[in-house]
Amino acid sequence: MRLLRRRLAIDQRGRLFWLTLLFALAPALAGSVSAAELFGEPNTSLELPGGQGGGAGDPEAVVAELPAPREVPTDIAAELERLQKQIDELQAARDAASGAEKVAPKATDKENASGKAAGKTDKVGEKVEKPVADRLSTVENVLGKLVDANDKKKKDDAEKPSLVFSGQVQADEVWFGQDAASRADVGDLQDGVQFRRLRIGARGTSFEVLEYSLGVDFALANQPSFLDNYVEWKQLPWLQNIRAGHYFEPFSLERVTQNRNNTFMERSLVDTFAPARNMGVMTYGNTENELATWAIGTFRTNSDNTGNDTFDSGQALTMRGTWLPWWDEPSDGRFYMHLGAAYSYRKAFQDQVRFRNTPEIRKQQPASTFGPVGPPSPSNYINGAPGPFAPIFVDTGNIKADHFQLFDPEFALILGPLSLQSEYAFAFVDQPSGEPLFFNAYMAQVSYFLTGEHRPYDRKLGIHKRLEPFEDFFRVRTKSQGVQTGLGAWEVAARFSNIVLNDKNVQGNNLTDFTIGLNWYLNPYTRWKFNYIRAFLQDERKGNSLTDAYGMRIDFDF
Repeated sequence: MRLLRRRLAIDQRGRLFWLTLLFALAPALAGSVSAAELFGEPNTSLELPGGQGGGAGDPEAVVAELPAPREVPTDIAAELERLQKQIDELQAARDAASGAEKVAPKATDKENASGKAAGKTDKVGEKVEKPVADRLSTVENVLGKLVDANDKKKKDDAEKPSLVFSGQVQADEVWFGQDAASRADVGDLQDGVQFRRLRIGARGTSFEVLEYSLGVDFALANQPSFLDNYVEWKQLPWLQNIRAGHYFEPFSLERVTQNRNNTFMERSLVDTFAPARNMGVMTYGNTENELATWAIGTFRTNSDNTGNDTFDSGQALTMRGTWLPWWDEPSDGRFYMHLGAAYSYRKAFQDQVRFRNTPEIRKQQPASTFGPVGPPSPSNYINGAPGPFAPIFVDTGNIKADHFQLFDPEFALILGPLSLQSEYAFAFVDQPSGEPLFFNAYMAQVSYFLTGEHRPYDRKLGIHKRLEPFEDFFRVRTKSQGVQTGLGAWEVAARFSNIVLNDKNVQGNNLTDFTIGLNWYLNPYTRWKFNYIRAFLQDERKGNSLTDAYGMRIDFDF
């Protein structure tokens, strides 16, 4: 039927009729009717009995009016015969599938004729009806199981709490290259391996409207650190969702996107100004069309890694909003534009504030090199003891301040496999005995999926979500086709970022990083990342220096 479908753009029933008529008229058509007359312009010179030019005449009279047919070429006759056979088979299959009984040819023995007819009907039915029925039955069974499982989950959630365990392992290897000025400024950096993250967590729901999360990280030196530990009420009128506990404040696209879903091994220098996890309460939600999100909450300014805080540490008000001015619905979000902005007003922790950061790589250094290796700062604002991650390239030191404000506009443009993203964060610090201070950082990055995927987006949270490769990585030997391989997803990326912590009486240095990366997503839960970072440090006291860092990470979560 493929040949005929290309020639006749009509419905299925029409094809059967016109094919039958074509077979009947083939000898005549082959002798006198051209392709233009048959498929294009009508033959206006042909008068039909009972009417002019296409009137409703007698078909037998039409054939009688045509010139005498010539012999049909063998190849055309064979093609028409094949098409007629297909018509007969399709007609029989349709009758069998609809339950109609096919009339058997007459036979001398009535019982034998009925038996043969039944046998023919069964064979035809076996070809079409049985496979179709089997596939339909399989689909219905699977769908029924899914519906039953979903109903059971809803029922269980409504009756008792649920709990699903999760985990994440990130193992890094890092190498450094330094010039003489870098060694003099930040010390001799040590290569090595480490667990960047080693996490165990659990999440669950209770009575459909209550959600909770528990998480602990064992990778940081000396003591475990609490991650997202909160309780959340969902499906509330107006407010939609309320979360209380220890978690990330709603600030910066890079920060609130889970680390496993960011492009590079580490977040950019903009993250210097992003608040970390703190104790607080927040409400958040999205518009009905899921083109905009909002979040606002109040938090302790500087909770430690276990969520503890003192009442003289200060309070913060943090908010974030996002908008999708462009979302390509037909491609299910393969093309979109994200705009966002965040703001935080913060009472200074113990009347002082501090910003500092490393290049876009993390490596725990030996205690003999950088002093006692203790728990890291819960945020970048204040830390009384040295943290485990080194080297520290930019550092304002402790600044006396009553309060400070943070701002962060966001941008992302996804054009299929091409991804563009940028952020600009800045801080205003109010000094009680000096002029206000201004610090800022920005970053711009581009990435491209060589295998054609795109960065997916969570429209309810306004963040990037887990990538799913078109095909997972695998390499297996099959019996019939030999060795078969799946590529996974491959991504190349580049990022430029800068931070300036120099202003008035504060000299915290100026750092510029250029990072390139290659990411291999073996499957949605396993990633292998390679990063190269070139860090240019401008230190007005010790001079400029150049540092290279090479990082490799295997990242797995469940």
